[in-house]
Amino acid sequence: MAMKASLHTRIVAVAALSMGFSLISSAFSFYYVKVFLNYYQIKESWFQFSQTLFLVWNAINDPLFAYCQDSTNFRCSRTRRESVLYAAPLFALSFIVPWFPWGNPDTLQPWVTGIHLITALCFWDTMYTYVGLAGCCLFTEMTDDNTERLKMVKYNQIGYLLGSSSIFVLQYMSDQLENFQVFQVTSICVAVVSCLLMMYCGKHAHTERELQYENDVQCGKPKIIKSQEYSYFTLTKQILFNRDFLAFVTVNFFQEFHRTFVSNFFAVIADQLIVKGAIPPIVRSLFYGASSTGPKLVVIFGTGIVGRFGYYKVIRYSQIFMIAYGLIYYMTGPINHWCVMFFMLIDSCLADSVFSLFNLPLSDIADNDLARYTRRHPVTSMVYGMNALVVKPAISLSPMLVVSILNSYGYDRLKDGKLGATNVSSLNTAMFNLLCLFPFIIGCVQFCSWSFYTIREKKTIDITLLVGTGEDSL
Repeated sequence: MAMKASLHTRIVAVAALSMGFSLISSAFSFYYVKVFLNYYQIKESWFQFSQTLFLVWNAINDPLFAYCQDSTNFRCSRTRRESVLYAAPLFALSFIVPWFPWGNPDTLQPWVTGIHLITALCFWDTMYTYVGLAGCCLFTEMTDDNTERLKMVKYNQIGYLLGSSSIFVLQYMSDQLENFQVFQVTSICVAVVSCLLMMYCGKHAHTERELQYENDVQCGKPKIIKSQEYSYFTLTKQILFNRDFLAFVTVNFFQEFHRTFVSNFFAVIADQLIVKGAIPPIVRSLFYGASSTGPKLVVIFGTGIVGRFGYYKVIRYSQIFMIAYGLIYYMTGPINHWCVMFFMLIDSCLADSVFSLFNLPLSDIADNDLARYTRRHPVTSMVYGMNALVVKPAISLSPMLVVSILNSYGYDRLKDGKLGATNVSSLNTAMFNLLCLFPFIIGCVQFCSWSFYTIREKKTIDITLLVGTGEDSL
């Protein structure tokens, strides 16, 4: 029973990481595009250039940090929890950087704002990657029991749910970004709370392997140094050419593309399609907050369904549903403001809630890799790093594509008040078409790719444990 309580405590520590991570990551994704486009008035050329450099840095840092965490014995990378502990303050700092312009936005040279965005994105992604990789590996290496892993999904979503409240807090305190100074002060408070939560995880989230290592040291067994029997390029080839991995990362790439579109342009599109005065301000704030909290509630109350049917079928059915509602709403057209809000919430909830399950197939892929190559220790970070190598370019490609499309319909002129009524109507139609066609097209591609994923065996899961009773409950 003591061991069970110990595992529960460590799972709660990982949930604290999820909450701290979500506090700043959800707010960063929600605000940075809007702040740089509308408040700093960044030029499209600099925005596209920044996203291109961001894409390149994304492609480089994930596998490098992954190999570093799997193969080095520095204090900041010796264990997964220590990686979180020492990187937490820098991660929190990277969240604050975008919200403080390098001068008066009205008089700054375009290149200054461009360099500011490049610095903010690269600094943010460096820390996001380092902490995120460690957190994902904690999920996989905390336990290899699928029941406990699904329980961790539930607890993590509770953490993400609490963390996503940062959007509502920032919206409310800043009067929907109208009072930017209050937004800046509130963002600092959010960063401090996030840092403390992540450091708590860094103190308490011991993995089974780490506990076993500590027991071996106490028993006088020789110290085992972390090393790799394969070179970096051999490891990369072994992971990238796995059929299940290729099928999964294709699905994940388009899922990230969809999620980035929803998170970055939710407020931009909603502000345009749902004009001011159409709904009360408090309803609008709740609507924006629900775009982040809704997916977490779906996962928290839906873990039983995942346990009953398995993640493969749940992901498959979600793809069918996404194809259906995208096509249906495109055919019916925008009926009224409430229907637009309802559709946007469904799309946001499905995109994020399904993505929350993706650590389960990645963990299975990492487990299979460990057994297939009889490794001395797992290369979990490399599996997640290779996944990020393929997937994270979508974070840059999505806003680049959407900004290009919107500006072709005059969005850049709309911000200056130079767009006529006819062109505004065309811009609104383009935004609505993006809302409908993105899920339809992406769902079709994902449906085809997911058919090649072979780890489909339904594992027996005790659903009663997912509810949490007695000492296992929060």
